[in-house]
Amino acid sequence: ERQAADGIGFMAIHCGVNQRTVEVLKRQDRRNGGLVSRGGAFMVAWMEKQQRENPLYERFDRLLEVLRRYDVVLSLGNGMRAGAIADATDKAQIQELLINTELADRAREAGVQAMLEGPGHIPIDEIEANVILQKRLSGGKPFYMLGPITTDIAPGYDHITAAIGSAWAVAYGTDFICYVTPAEHLGLPYAEDVRQGVMAARIAAHIGDTVKLGRRGRDLRMGDARRRLDWDEQYRLAIDPERARAVRDDRPGSDGDGCSMCGDQCAIEVAEACMSQTD
Repeated sequence: ERQAADGIGFMAIHCGVNQRTVEVLKRQDRRNGGLVSRGGAFMVAWMEKQQRENPLYERFDRLLEVLRRYDVVLSLGNGMRAGAIADATDKAQIQELLINTELADRAREAGVQAMLEGPGHIPIDEIEANVILQKRLSGGKPFYMLGPITTDIAPGYDHITAAIGSAWAVAYGTDFICYVTPAEHLGLPYAEDVRQGVMAARIAAHIGDTVKLGRRGRDLRMGDARRRLDWDEQYRLAIDPERARAVRDDRPGSDGDGCSMCGDQCAIEVAEACMSQTD
């Protein structure tokens, strides 16, 4: 309640990790990647030690009172999310999803905005199914996907593995994505790691929106600017103008209309000259 009073916009709270979810987790095959959600792991450990129900689940109505009073959005945490692609879409994950969809309904009835968090590590061919399942079971409530990270073999590059998954997830209907840094699975991120992670997530969101929302106008304008070799317009349209300008300026031979990739054999200039003569 003190955090809500401080003005937090939304809280990720692990209410769906209850005794039923833990029972399903115990009965299924041992997970390849273990239990990787800190909130989920801490709650499971507390419940096992105390032999009691999750108090966030048990006193959910009290939680809703606090969230409603301070107008805080409830993000129903995904404590059973997969930490390896081999564990994606397993029984424990789905059991928690079922509980979270019920809790999201109760939140809406109580006047509290809610979204559901989703996995995690997912092979690329299971992303669409996860989005469809969440949307169908929740009645279309907002879906917040953590990643999804699409392969486990790229430590140091997980901003890329997550961006690939996020682009697909957004295209299929995910509403909110989580940025992942190159330091994921290795340690705390530095400022540059955060910058790279945020940029990768922004690119992924844009790619997904070109499908989900049909937002391709900026890409069309960029294509036209490239054909005209209008570098100022290209920088203006770029998602990271400073980076684009710095890369070009750093290369020798990029002070003319073309760039150092083709030099005086610029494919665009050759084609434009040829077409102009034909006309």
